[in-house]
This record gives sequence, structure tokens and C-alpha cells, in this order.
Amino acid sequence: MFDHSFAVMVYGDSPFLNECLDSLVNQTVKSQIYITTSTPSDYITEIAKKYNIGIFTNEIQKGIANDWNFSLSICKTDFLTLAHQDDIYLPNYTEKCLNNFNNVCDGLICFTDYNELLGQKIRGHSLLLLFKRVILTSFMPVKNSIQSIYFKKKMLSFGCPIAAPSVMYHLKKMNDFRFSDQFSINMDWDAWYRLAKMDGSFIYCKEILLVHRIHVDSATTAGLKSFHRQNEDFLMFSRFWPGYLARAFSKMYAFSYKSNNELKN
Repeated sequence: MFDHSFAVMVYGDSPFLNECLDSLVNQTVKSQIYITTSTPSDYITEIAKKYNIGIFTNEIQKGIANDWNFSLSICKTDFLTLAHQDDIYLPNYTEKCLNNFNNVCDGLICFTDYNELLGQKIRGHSLLLLFKRVILTSFMPVKNSIQSIYFKKKMLSFGCPIAAPSVMYHLKKMNDFRFSDQFSINMDWDAWYRLAKMDGSFIYCKEILLVHRIHVDSATTAGLKSFHRQNEDFLMFSRFWPGYLARAFSKMYAFSYKSNNELKN
């Protein structure tokens, strides 16, 4: 019987899907693994057969939030990670996160530090990584968790320091939580904000347990090019700050995305 599941959210025929699944099946603690997709194909079916994992197809195509919620609805275990198809999870990711939940009994989510992957190069330092690490260590300099609703929200008021692919959710603590379709990119930041208003702790595993791939076809990169990300950042900052400060924070936050501009088409 598994305590944890990986829902691998697949869009199109990703050339990186095998790498992601390899990293999941090679975890030190085994999990239930399944694929969810709204873009079924023979390619996805063949890969699922290779790894002997199930595929669940979302027939209601209403955007990314709906796809993420579909992945939540399939899960039968207490703990869940919404795995992103292009990313790589280090072998002890599951073990470390579950151990953290055992140590912090009221944990809502557990998230980890991560590196970035550009092509074949792993990058451990960038403006965005520095920005996120500064926020997290400022609010959790000694402890690895934060329980206060006030401080959880205050931490999020300076940006979104939590990497969505790294998050393990404790579903039983989350009161049938669902992602909002108000956002197409900042669904995660909005989710952390709404979860921050619930009783329970955010747990930060300060070890690097994820390698997050940055490439020209990713949703994040597309959002930056179309300026949807920047517009949604302003909407999020406006929840915490008056308009002039929200605009100022949005501009500063956009500067941290400069590292994504190193991508070449």
C-alpha cells in the first residue's frame, strides 16, 4: 500500500518524459505513479506501457487549472506530488518529504530547493533562484517550517518562492482544495496564498531534490514572452500591497526572470 502518488501531468509529446519517469521509478521510497493528460497520443500510450503505469485522460479541456484539479481528483493516497513532465526528481525526494511530514504533524505542503537545467547544463545559481532562496531563508532561518497564517502570507507578499513541481501535498489536510482558473500561469502562487490562510504548516526541505528544466517550449517561458506572467504577477502583488507598490514589486520581480532570457530558439 502506497502513502504517496506522483501524478505526471503530460502535455503533448514531451521528449523529456522518459527522464522524468526514470527519476520517479528510481526513488528510494516507492510511490503510485500515473499519467494525466488532456492531449492523449500514441506516444504517451507507448511510454506508459514501457513503465507499466496508468493513463487518465481529462476530457474536459478548460485550461491548466482544470488539468491540475483532474490530477488531484484521481489520487487515492494521502500525499501527492504533481510531477511536471520535463523535470527530474532526485532519488530521495519522496523519502525526504515524507520524513518532513512525519516531523511536522500539521504540514499542509512540503516543498524543496531545486536547481535549473538548461540543455545539458545544471545551474545552481541564478537571479530567480537567489530571489526565492532569500525569501525562504528570511522567513525560515533556523526552522524548516512556518505555521503562522500571518507569516505564511507575509512570505508570499514578496513573490512566489515555492517551486510548484517540488511540492508534496498532504491532501487530507487541505479540505478538498482545488486550483483556481482565475490564473493561467500563477495558479501556484494563488494556491499557496489560499493554503496559507488555512491552519497548518508550510514545510521547506532545504536540500536540492529537484532539477527543473527550462526550455523554449515550457509554459513558463511562453508566459514570459506573452507578458501574461508579468500581468498575473501584478494581480498577485495587488493582494498584498497598494497599487504603486504592487507595480514596483512586479517590475523588480520581472528582473529576476532575466535568466530565462538566456534560452535560445
